[in-house]
Amino acid sequence: MLGTGPYPFGRLLSAVDTWAKLSGQKVIAQNGHTQIPVEHIECRPFLAHEEVRALIAAADMVIAQGGFGSLGDCLAAGKPTIAVPRLPRQGECKDEQSELVAALAAENLLIAVYDVADLPSAIEVARASSFSTTRHSEIPTIVAEAVDKMTLGRRPA
Repeated sequence: MLGTGPYPFGRLLSAVDTWAKLSGQKVIAQNGHTQIPVEHIECRPFLAHEEVRALIAAADMVIAQGGFGSLGDCLAAGKPTIAVPRLPRQGECKDEQSELVAALAAENLLIAVYDVADLPSAIEVARASSFSTTRHSEIPTIVAEAVDKMTLGRRPA
């Protein structure tokens, strides 16, 4: 999940494509504005929110950008999640995502990856790990509730 913001996130999509080639695993990417050539991923740039939620529910795990909405959906679904924060210094976003990713990783709710070269090992850790379903802080609840409120505001009456 690369989000739908106006900034591309090519370093993550490229890393996932390389992993998909080596692993042979089926990968579906919601790639938004990241329009780089990939050979081993099925890309779907923009999807309705319900389609994103359905893909998350069907996934074994999710690799997501470190944005509020993407991570909130993953937390709400209870899926093993690897989060890679976008970096303003690389032109991937306007606001820093590392703080949210670090806070959720500290709660054992996801695996944080700051260097995409570490993605393959993070995937192996995610496959072997169990993530906490017990909330030790308010952060996951706040994120999930905020995403639900945003979603409710976009639904037709």
